[in-house]
Amino acid sequence: MELFGKTAALCIVCAVLALLIRKRSPEFAFCAVTACCAVCLLAAAELIAPVLSFLGTLQKLAGLDDAVMAPLLKTVGIGLLTQAACAFCQDAGQSSLAKTVELCGTFLAVYVSLPLAEAVLELLRKLIGG
Repeated sequence: MELFGKTAALCIVCAVLALLIRKRSPEFAFCAVTACCAVCLLAAAELIAPVLSFLGTLQKLAGLDDAVMAPLLKTVGIGLLTQAACAFCQDAGQSSLAKTVELCGTFLAVYVSLPLAEAVLELLRKLIGG
């Protein structure tokens, strides 16, 4: 909770500063916002380890194979990265690039999910008896 308060405060300060310098130097404002985002994401990265540990425990308890969990985690990561990249492109005024990143992220998420879909299909085949 403390980390969120610090990152929220940093983002608010950076947003105000970006508004103040945007008229004189929009490129510098964009770079400052991007740097602020990078700092916040690096700070939040420490939260990933406990989440992954919990998911590993959950995987063991549920008896899930890596063939199920890996595509799931990859898809979540792709979704998060796609969202961030789209936001950066939109902030830079490049909506067509943002839409392209969104489309590519969607294609990639579907692609990495194929092994999971194949596992579900195989399970259905076994249940049906085919």
